Amino acid sequence: MTSKTNPTPAAVRAWLTANAIDAPWTMVAICEGCAAETIDQRRAVRDAVRYCVGAGFIARTETKIGPVYELTGQGMPRVVLTDAERKERQRERDAGRARSGRRQQQQEVAVPKRSRAARVGMQAANTPAPSAVKATPPVETIEQFLARGGRVQRLMAHWEQMERAA
Repeated sequence: MTSKTNPTPAAVRAWLTANAIDAPWTMVAICEGCAAETIDQRRAVRDAVRYCVGAGFIARTETKIGPVYELTGQGMPRVVLTDAERKERQRERDAGRARSGRRQQQQEVAVPKRSRAARVGMQAANTPAPSAVKATPPVETIEQFLARGGRVQRLMAHWEQMERAA
């Protein structure tokens, strides 16, 4: 059984630099060189190669056999952290998150939680009282309306208009 590899971008760049004499490489050769055996490790190598191409560290060229990669001679545009430095930065970030989490918990403790009865009481206090129903005048019939001197005009529906036009 082989040892567990660490296909980080730094490890892939180190392998590419150490094996510059064998350039150009296919993705399969890079994965084999970095000892990426599982799918997740090959994905990590692929992502690292894609990052190196984007940064200008290696160049990608399309050929009949597929894309091949070779060094461009340019350095990486930013400082590459070692594993120890990366782990130290991660510890610092985790400690900061833990401290901020404690502050949020302390603030939440300062505000007492309301009981269900208190919350229901507040909701009831904010609900407006129903308004008094106004009395409506009694409805009158057409005969009563005509007796009062009103005029009724009959409007035809559109299908009646269509029948009349036909």
